[in-house]
Amino acid sequence: MSGELPIEFGTQEAAETYRQRLESATRQLLSLRKRDRRFVRARTLLFLILMVEGAWLAGGDGRALIPFSVTAGILMLTILAHRPALRRLRSTIRIQKWYSSCIQRLTNHWKELPDPGEEFVSSEHPWSGDLDLFGTGSLFQKMCQCRALPSRRLLARWMTDVPEADTVRRRQKMAESLRDEIDLRERLAIIEDAVNWKATEATLNRWATELAKTVPPWIVTLSAIFGVLGVVLLFMVATDVLEIYVLLLVLLVQVPLMVLARPQIKTVVAAVDSVDHALRQLSCILTELETHSFDDPDIVQLQQVLTAGGHRASVRIRSLSRLIGWLNNSLRNQFLIPFAWLCGLTVLLTDRIERWRVKYGTLIPGWIDASAELEVLLTVGAWSFDNADANLPNVLDGAPVFAAKSLGHPLLSNQECIRNDVQLTRERPLMLISGSNMSGKSTLLRAIGANLVLTWCGGRVNSETLSTTPFQMGTVMRVSDSLMEGRSLFFSVVRRLRQVVDLTDRDRPVLFLLDEILNGTNSNDRRRGAEAVIRSLLDRGAVGLVTTHDLELTRIVQSLDGRAANYHFEDQITDGTMTFDYELRDGVVERSNAIELMRMMGLDV
Repeated sequence: MSGELPIEFGTQEAAETYRQRLESATRQLLSLRKRDRRFVRARTLLFLILMVEGAWLAGGDGRALIPFSVTAGILMLTILAHRPALRRLRSTIRIQKWYSSCIQRLTNHWKELPDPGEEFVSSEHPWSGDLDLFGTGSLFQKMCQCRALPSRRLLARWMTDVPEADTVRRRQKMAESLRDEIDLRERLAIIEDAVNWKATEATLNRWATELAKTVPPWIVTLSAIFGVLGVVLLFMVATDVLEIYVLLLVLLVQVPLMVLARPQIKTVVAAVDSVDHALRQLSCILTELETHSFDDPDIVQLQQVLTAGGHRASVRIRSLSRLIGWLNNSLRNQFLIPFAWLCGLTVLLTDRIERWRVKYGTLIPGWIDASAELEVLLTVGAWSFDNADANLPNVLDGAPVFAAKSLGHPLLSNQECIRNDVQLTRERPLMLISGSNMSGKSTLLRAIGANLVLTWCGGRVNSETLSTTPFQMGTVMRVSDSLMEGRSLFFSVVRRLRQVVDLTDRDRPVLFLLDEILNGTNSNDRRRGAEAVIRSLLDRGAVGLVTTHDLELTRIVQSLDGRAANYHFEDQITDGTMTFDYELRDGVVERSNAIELMRMMGLDV
């Protein structure tokens, strides 16, 4: 290696790969920018020469015609040659930006990445809010490399739904096969961003279910005939064969045809308004996914959905995008509107779009689902590439179990992350963890939850080994009161606990993560209530962890007939400085740091 990067996450090998590619893109960008400047200077010079020759020609000197024509031709060829150079320049800028973001994911700057997934935040979900799955500083923000909205939504769904064990193993196999597909991820990354994806998705989904309303054939035929006639007459008017009023007659004839087709035109225009940009992006994504060579049979099967029946999804979506673009121009481009009216393009394009819908509308959901799953698998594969030193969890069928050796939080840097062992089984389903404030109790709970979410996605986990059943998780960690809803803190906690207990009524086993259980009430009620809730969860077959800094609650373990064990975190105070080692130990913590912490903050206690 040419020198190690200051990497806080993942492996140095991944960082070096990205660094080399970033340097190559940067060198290429410098060369392309020099070429672009040469094109700009050449175009400017040719334009100035053309202006001089134009003035010469306007002065009545016929000798200027030949040099004027030659210069105009050279200028046109230069403009045409400049276009692909500009496209390559823009693509290289996006490549450079993407590799910079890849390196950013491996440093503490990953929280500045542009897609935190704020729209997926839900206060009602059983665990996503407590585990920081979405929003700034979330697992989604660090992980997501999806381009289209359906792909981003599918990744969010994988993070918040519990799959079957076979589904997890299938995801693991496919994602691992895509781990080294950096070139494919780069090609997807350089596709231009699109807006209005929600409108596009709504339109495509509606088209898949609603009946199309095509324009009556006789209206289309007449509009096409008069359109061809209009083009012929336009040429004749331009060559002074006919007077211009003849064109006005054709325009007037097109009016009743447009009025008769107005219901279809209105429906199509309302549906496709400003969706062509997202369709172009989807078409580019589909092109890359269709043409790439995959090895995994399940991925090949997904890819075949995009070409089923001899219909390449990218080609069909691209043709729809063109039709919509032409329709929008025929209605909004003031220079094109007269010609579109003369040729009957509004009627003809509306009919073509509706006929596209009749032919391909039912295939749309399959195309979107397949491309979304492939994009999500590429994202999970990228996570595994970045974290090649992490391990794939073992997903089990049968009795509930969660066993992890050297488990750490995936969002903590390599330098910050302290690893601990966790074991939950049917025979000993509860770990009750005591410890002082800031000692690491909540972080351990979130580490368990975040690694479970990575497991469900098919990704690698921050643990030396991890074996788990596909649990339904229930968490009570970040709970607050609400003045607007008239809820106290204690009421909010009780409501969340009720939701966790209710999860045990489902078929899937539950893993509960309860932080500072029943905080907000007196010690006696807390002891009685906590024991009742824990016993109810264990009797219903759930497993989990409970944390507390109330040492009275640690006595609950003695009443659970060997089904629970006490563990604790410690702190050390040296010369007025409080430190933590974040290592989980057997037994009950022997002291609290609350008074010392208050004194350190300047309170007289």
